[in-house]
Amino acid sequence: MKYIETGFRSLYKRFAVFELNENIMKCLEGFPRKDEANCVIVYGYIDHEAGMTLELLCTGTHNGKELEMFDGDDERRAVARIEGVKDLEFTVLGDDEWLTQKHSKKIEMLSGYSVNEEIETSRSFTFLDGCRHEFFPDDIMVVILKDDFEPEGCWVNIFGLGERCFIGRVLSEPNQDFGCHIGDEIKFYAQKQDDDSVMCFSDGTPLNRCSAEDLEDGQMLRDAVAKFKEEQNEINLYRLLNLLRDSYVWVPCTAVMDEQDEAKLQKMFEDAGGDTDKIIGETFTTSESVRLIPDILQNGNEFFFPIFSSAEEMGEYGEHFSKVQKHMLEAMALAQNNEKKVSGMVLDAFSGQFVINTDLIKLIWEMQSKVEHGD
Repeated sequence: MKYIETGFRSLYKRFAVFELNENIMKCLEGFPRKDEANCVIVYGYIDHEAGMTLELLCTGTHNGKELEMFDGDDERRAVARIEGVKDLEFTVLGDDEWLTQKHSKKIEMLSGYSVNEEIETSRSFTFLDGCRHEFFPDDIMVVILKDDFEPEGCWVNIFGLGERCFIGRVLSEPNQDFGCHIGDEIKFYAQKQDDDSVMCFSDGTPLNRCSAEDLEDGQMLRDAVAKFKEEQNEINLYRLLNLLRDSYVWVPCTAVMDEQDEAKLQKMFEDAGGDTDKIIGETFTTSESVRLIPDILQNGNEFFFPIFSSAEEMGEYGEHFSKVQKHMLEAMALAQNNEKKVSGMVLDAFSGQFVINTDLIKLIWEMQSKVEHGD
């Protein structure tokens, strides 16, 4: 497999000529002179989530010595994942200035796949190549080493650099109970072995654990929302959802009494002559239980279940409701069982708004708690 022989950098941010196969031909539907071509000119980039990817620029003919490139189509995008073309021969053209200008529109589109500086730097570390996934260069095989456990490898998605270490998110659930799980952030290190190969290892201690006290005032949750809005990527989203999963949130509710209790309360007001100061401190006991009905917000034709990181975040809106604190999992159950079919939930609707659609709700349900509990 030529990709493995030359390493991912031979294609990363470079132009190359690939021979055609059935997968590529399907992607090229509508490209000029596709039926005359025996090759395709591509530009390689890394999708942090989907791995090594080829942007198909144009078709052409190649006889082993001369290359003729046909016109491309700037309005039509086509991509091929490296896994689907792994058996094809290709020739790297390098960082060609003429090609860069000719296909500048499509290459500029790829700026949306840019990553932070630390991930970009890690891609240049050739010593990690032996630990990289063959199709996902940002995924590293890390061996977890811990006393009383057998060494075990798991895939970790690198997203940061620490003090002589790397920081990544665990992608596969370990078979042993090391204390870390899929989605946890861990530090790992690279060490040269006796045979000059490099092994990445970690003790598996999660970095993104927090205590119930950390989450109590909702500030950590609000900070996570702000961080995600500043840099909307999978890592920041996952951190935010993890915090949501373990948070207690506030739900605005309307208190509903039965007719007998409502009449009793109304009589208290009448007896006070409408002066509410006269009934301050009075005790009122209901004969039936009071139902608390969560409020629902409407946006166009869609309904959303509102939750708040703190009671104060409700502002003036909250003055009209009873404020009830619920664990996020309880709040999600209330939202899903509401008589109105909600499109999702909305956190802090009147300040740092974050919409939690049904797909995200499902993801939160599947997450494990990251809260540390004392002995």
